[in-house]
Amino acid sequence: MKGTYLTGLEGTNPLGFLAALGVQVAFAKKSEPLRLWWSDDITPRAIVDEKFTVERIAEQTLKVLGRWKESIAVKPQRPDGSAMPKGDELKLMPEDIKSYLEHATQDGLGGDLATALVAEGSLDNQGVAKPSDLYFTAGQQKFLGTVRKIMGAVVHEDLVTDMTGPWCYASELPSLGWDIADDRVYALRAKNPSPEKKRTNPGAEALAILGLSLHPVYAGNGRTLTNGCSGTWKSGRYTWPLWCKPASPGTVKSLLAHASHQNPPRDSHQRHLWYRSWGVTTVFQSSIRRSNQGGYGTFGPPEIVWQAR
Repeated sequence: MKGTYLTGLEGTNPLGFLAALGVQVAFAKKSEPLRLWWSDDITPRAIVDEKFTVERIAEQTLKVLGRWKESIAVKPQRPDGSAMPKGDELKLMPEDIKSYLEHATQDGLGGDLATALVAEGSLDNQGVAKPSDLYFTAGQQKFLGTVRKIMGAVVHEDLVTDMTGPWCYASELPSLGWDIADDRVYALRAKNPSPEKKRTNPGAEALAILGLSLHPVYAGNGRTLTNGCSGTWKSGRYTWPLWCKPASPGTVKSLLAHASHQNPPRDSHQRHLWYRSWGVTTVFQSSIRRSNQGGYGTFGPPEIVWQAR
């Protein structure tokens, strides 16, 4: 089937997967829906409808990022225009959570991102918002501050380069931690890499921020539940599917919601039938690791937890 191959966005890396979702989100408000699927290569890569060229995707993405960067979702404010305390860290007081979600969704710009970050009624032990499981920043690195830096600094060339690959890790812009290369254990380096300046791929990071908006959060029993994630805050898992049939935005949302994998699966035969009918080829899972000091998050290497026979 003909399509535009986004060879830089590999489905085996959570950052590549989230970035591919972001490509689809960039066109969510357009009259022509962008369909997304994955190649059957050893390393699966994202494919979109042929009429959506890499240049066209980059141009549209920059427009969307420019609008989202100024939205309440990315700049939490109270109704009087004042900044919400610890807004960049998403450590919002209960009354601010309600205001943030209400105004962000009414704003129409990035509302889905806000609902993928915090949930009303879901608080940590300090009585402030407990954010998404995909919140990997900590310490001096403020989540929304990092988001704004990436959105404001990414350029057309970054997006084209990262969509076509290979990733060159040439930027010193901050990272949100979703690249499996961020896991220093996974790197298996001969010397301690921690003193080195970490370099990033801002095009993929920017697209992945848009992709995050497809992972809403909910208030659960004592913790925030994130679509696609399971386990605990300290020891969690992120599960994502790849599929071979062109999928519309609505279909992709459904696949993300249904492909969370149980270990062991309680309905393996029925699950196989569902996945096959939906065009799902593989379901991957990466552990979510958090450092004991600071709580920074990283993804462990991907594992296949389900594959079409």
